[in-house]
Amino acid sequence: MSDGRAVPESLRQPGLVPLWAAARRQLDRNGAAHRGTVATPDVAPSASLALQSLLGRPLRRRVALADLEEALVARAVGHDLDDALTNLGHPPSPAAAVRHETSERKAAARRALEATVEGWPEPWARGWAEGIRRAGLIADLPAAEVTQLADDVRRLLDRPNGSTSRTEVAAQLFGSAHALDPGTRRAALVTHALRRLVGSLEGRELWEAAGILPDQVSAPALTWQLPAHGENPVAQQIRASNDGQVPLHLSLYAIRRFAVIVPAGTPVFVVENPRIVEAAAEQQVSACVIAANGNPSTAVTTLLGQLRAAGARLHYHGDFDTPGIAICNRMHQGGLAPWRMGGADYLAALRRADATTTVLARDTAECVDTPWDPSLAGAFRADRRIVHEELIVDDLLAAMTAAPRQP
Repeated sequence: MSDGRAVPESLRQPGLVPLWAAARRQLDRNGAAHRGTVATPDVAPSASLALQSLLGRPLRRRVALADLEEALVARAVGHDLDDALTNLGHPPSPAAAVRHETSERKAAARRALEATVEGWPEPWARGWAEGIRRAGLIADLPAAEVTQLADDVRRLLDRPNGSTSRTEVAAQLFGSAHALDPGTRRAALVTHALRRLVGSLEGRELWEAAGILPDQVSAPALTWQLPAHGENPVAQQIRASNDGQVPLHLSLYAIRRFAVIVPAGTPVFVVENPRIVEAAAEQQVSACVIAANGNPSTAVTTLLGQLRAAGARLHYHGDFDTPGIAICNRMHQGGLAPWRMGGADYLAALRRADATTTVLARDTAECVDTPWDPSLAGAFRADRRIVHEELIVDDLLAAMTAAPRQP
């Protein structure tokens, strides 16, 4: 940068200060690379002559910053317009400098991300990059770190198929079991990619759908009175819990080692909330009940797959709200029969709430279609009051008790 000693005295006169100040305001507002025009100030004759001499032509209504820069550089006032204005006593404002530095960092991060995903085969790659940029996940990162994080996502997507624990994936790919911990930048970028890859799930369910498990012992399946056959350790444990009249958690690790087998035709009631299993135990209901605990974990879906393979009749009940109906829809697509999840059941639950003057919250979210009973979607969209399973737990347990047992 010049030290200011090359600035001619004719350019230092006060009459030209408005021109230098206007040019600086333009650069502060639009960036040091900006080249537009500024209005020619109304200056004294001496300043006008100095400016005409600088530009080498008569003055016009506006001065082009590119022309001004060319003239100032030719006079060795600075190596560019920004430098010349600084030497003329008009340096960048601190706020503008920070703003432009931030803007350039964001632009560099965006360019790095776009360059990294350019060769990705997925049709959603550019949309993913734009999504994480709009979410502000890379704005404060240097370009090299953005490139590294995008490469990390690519490595995860390219890993061999198959279910693996999240900590194992993190350790094997990135050298630390905590590299994919929730809250980390890498985990956030991967989460956005998995949504594009497997659909609109969230949290644990999203990662599990991509074959990345939290582990094989957490998020177990909560069960009550499974009539398990066989002499393997899991079957013996199930029968012991049945004899003791206590619910049992079955981990994914356990049922992957020892599949659960029940008599063909066994009715199994799958519910959304663990409280229903707890209530079944408290009332010593003879029916077999399993809690999905919201969106079912891999342990739950694995167990249900084993029971379906054994010939069990799987029924599903959930909350009457948009998430609950959506889960029921996925369960229905997975081969479970919605049970007491029709339009008439929803209206009966509303009447029960009205009879007890129970005030129900309303759900404004969009409800999915209910192909097993279209009247449910229609009734819910018309009323929108939420009925959780806990409100009708006694009705559910009575219906389970009255249901025919297995052959």
